[in-house]
Amino acid sequence: MVVANEWNPELEEQEAEGPKIFGISLKDPRFIGAVIGVVGLGAAGFLGYSHFKPAIEKSATLRTEIETAKNTIKEQKKQIKERPKAEAERAEAEKQREDVTSLFASEKTMKTLLYDMNKLIDQINTGISNEDRQAKMIKFEPVESKDGNYIVNDNSLGPLVNGKLKRREFKVEFEGTYAQTRAFMIALERMQTLLVVKNLNTKLQQGNQIIEVEWRQNRFIPVRQPESRLKTSFDMHALLALSKQESLAKPEPAKPEKQKKKR
Repeated sequence: MVVANEWNPELEEQEAEGPKIFGISLKDPRFIGAVIGVVGLGAAGFLGYSHFKPAIEKSATLRTEIETAKNTIKEQKKQIKERPKAEAERAEAEKQREDVTSLFASEKTMKTLLYDMNKLIDQINTGISNEDRQAKMIKFEPVESKDGNYIVNDNSLGPLVNGKLKRREFKVEFEGTYAQTRAFMIALERMQTLLVVKNLNTKLQQGNQIIEVEWRQNRFIPVRQPESRLKTSFDMHALLALSKQESLAKPEPAKPEKQKKKR
């Protein structure tokens, strides 16, 4: 039993030591020093982080920029290395384009087309002095476009050709024997200018045929059998490549005709 005014040395000692954590008094100078040290370390760390944060962020940004620059330089080196290959491929593509374009007619070849065809006929008639037996071109008539536009845009050569080629049309009639007619058509096919023959029509000439005869043993004997002559007519289409100006102007494709609804 303790009286109110009675002195208790143990109680006074406990009050002097103060509360304890893990057996260490909060008033212990070592504890207080440790707390102050931790607080100081935290404050120093915070101040240091606040001070160095912009530098850290800037360093990260610089690393990103350096990596980006390295990738850019690497890509540029790759492009420089592949440039000769790309130029070679481009040159090859241009050459192929020129080779393909050379197959088509041009405005220049159109001016000499009639001359070239007459030259073919002269070659067929080589060695034939009799004009009645010679091959002849009796018609060569250009077909003018109504609107002056010769660009193919009517699906007649397929939808992929629309707007990529021009077409000049001619009405042609040729007369000769079967052998001469065959030789003429083969020569047309072998011409450098790309020509398309349509609506081919061949008829046997109904005329008086000249027969060469000789008088033998008191009678006329045919020297040779007369060759039948054929009259051949057809539509000839010369296909031309577009010029650069014409390639830029793309006409609208032909629209299919709408079917009328049956009532």
